[in-house]
Amino acid sequence: MLTRFRHNKFLRSFANDVRFGPEARELLMRGVNILADAVATTLGPKGRNVLIEQLLRSPKITNDGITVANNVHLEDRRINMGAQLIRLATNNTNNNVGDGTTTTTILARSMASQGMELLQNGSLNVQELREGIIQGSKAVCKELRSMSQAIERIDQVRSVANNALNNDQNLAQLIGKGVLELGEGGVFLLKESMSAKDELVIQEGISLAEGFASPLFAHKSENGRLEFSQMLVVLTLAEIEKLSDILPLLELARNANQPLLLIAKEFSDEVLTALILNHLENRLQVCAVRAPYFGAEQKEQMEDISLALGLQLFENLSWLRNIKAEDLGTVREVIIDSKATHLIQQHTEKAEQVENRIQHIKSLIKEAATDEEIERLNERLGRLMGHVAIVHVGGDSELEIDEKKDRLNDALHSVKVAISDGILPGGGTAYLRCINALKYLHLKDIPEHRMGVDIVRNALKLPCYIIAQNSGANPDEVIHKILNEQGNFGYDAANGEFCDMIDRGIVDPTRVMCSAITDAAGIASLLTTTDVLITELKKKPNIPKNQVTKDLASLIGM
Repeated sequence: MLTRFRHNKFLRSFANDVRFGPEARELLMRGVNILADAVATTLGPKGRNVLIEQLLRSPKITNDGITVANNVHLEDRRINMGAQLIRLATNNTNNNVGDGTTTTTILARSMASQGMELLQNGSLNVQELREGIIQGSKAVCKELRSMSQAIERIDQVRSVANNALNNDQNLAQLIGKGVLELGEGGVFLLKESMSAKDELVIQEGISLAEGFASPLFAHKSENGRLEFSQMLVVLTLAEIEKLSDILPLLELARNANQPLLLIAKEFSDEVLTALILNHLENRLQVCAVRAPYFGAEQKEQMEDISLALGLQLFENLSWLRNIKAEDLGTVREVIIDSKATHLIQQHTEKAEQVENRIQHIKSLIKEAATDEEIERLNERLGRLMGHVAIVHVGGDSELEIDEKKDRLNDALHSVKVAISDGILPGGGTAYLRCINALKYLHLKDIPEHRMGVDIVRNALKLPCYIIAQNSGANPDEVIHKILNEQGNFGYDAANGEFCDMIDRGIVDPTRVMCSAITDAAGIASLLTTTDVLITELKKKPNIPKNQVTKDLASLIGM
């Protein structure tokens, strides 16, 4: 017997707005242009600030591209979809390299605009056009990598930081000092200063590549981060499946009136839910973090953490069930977000067992057979000898401090990728040097491929153009002069001078430049191949007819 289908009242029943072809693309480009115009004003050493409304808080002032992009929300859903797509590209760049989002926006808008114009002026194969854009972006990345120069001096690190900080020499000096003291893998944390002064403090501590076990722990946090002082920290290799296994521990923390961090192999849903509820309802400040790594390596790492911080490692549940107050260790400061856990300890002399462990790992490094093993052992060594650089960010107002933090985050990401992948002449110069490489790029005999490559080639002028424009110079004259020269010759927009950009310290990280062109090409080709736009119609309020009659009657005084 067949079962008759019955209408489900919960099925989608509202209408859509559907736009096709040129009309759809025109609506998308309106959103692209609004977002790109807002972001482009921030580019370069003389870029402008953007003021962003924040409900129940003071407005936020920033010239950080990703912050501006993430705050552009347009009322018309059709137009907003164009802005959303560009935001997708900028967030991808930000997630990959932490900087270069303004450049991504500018390049994506230029490529999308050119593609739309070609579609309006004649019929062509959009998929082949897309292929040409992608080939062009890959060729640019290849050329950029061939031009890349390795960082060899600490002043080059400061230069990378200074450019990302929009010419803030003081903050760049602090980052350079931190890198010099901690090495290229050093961990930096940003904290609000108690004064208007910016300050760098190096403290003992370690960082784990694991954040809180659930984002709900930070549900009430404005910045998605948890910060604790004098925190009880318990390390265990056990899987905590029952709340009863840790009840004695929770009682000890509550009686001590101290926050508790529990780092364990795994947590059941029951345990996580109980911990989250206790934390959110302020019964006990508590957070759960999963132990980093797996298997034997996890055990090694947890032992290293235990030694480095002077904490006890509980290997099984029976130890936890019988835990006593004297078994608990305290860490002076703990900062936890979705990606990492930072534990900052009081400065102490290294215990003999820690020194023995360090010497043991150094001997293992000498005997290691593979690069992967050497890298893993060096990471362990760094953790045992670990220090953390804390930048205390000062300012006369919350607005100023927040704006500095945005720039510092960009700078720290830029420094990290510059050390690993090298640097290029900045100010848009490196992109201009790629133009000739695209001009003579070998392609299949497909007209759309050449059109796509030309779209990328034309877009390469835009970063330098807008930097010059924002500084008050004539963009066409600046670009013309740079193209007539070679190598690192470019335009110092801060001082209004032409110079050797590398010697002047005006540089961009190679990976940031590659990521920007790649992400921009990907989203521009997606926009160019879009032919239909579907959005939900706004629902009209369901007002009963008799209510309408009553309202009309009251209006005319009946």
